[in-house]
Amino acid sequence: MFVHETKVKVRYAETDQMGIVHHANYALYYEIARTECFEASSGITYESMEADGVMLPLLELQSKFLKPAFYNQVLTVKCLVKELPTVRLNVEYEIYNEAEQLINIGKTVLVFVDKQTRKPCQPPKNFMDGVKPHFTT
Repeated sequence: MFVHETKVKVRYAETDQMGIVHHANYALYYEIARTECFEASSGITYESMEADGVMLPLLELQSKFLKPAFYNQVLTVKCLVKELPTVRLNVEYEIYNEAEQLINIGKTVLVFVDKQTRKPCQPPKNFMDGVKPHFTT
């Protein structure tokens, strides 16, 4: 398993008239954190993966809102990858406010896809080489 934390500052454009983060932005926060998580854990970027002919589209998205987030807060988005990726990549998220209160939990399922055929495929070797050490016991 590996865990990575990313800080995200809530921008004005992400809030509604009440100054509360609009629900659609949580998917963006997940993506920001997931991108940083995989760069930190495996050294692989989406750009390099796509250059190697593999894409990683989203298959599922779940989000549960426990407390609101507000304009100008710095949120901590924690990514948790609890199982070694296969054709599918499952990522769980926990978002905390500045008071370290859990305000959101979520999950995404992504699928490794061959860029040419658009069919599911195994993760690239360099990606797996980067993440496997996080799953050794």
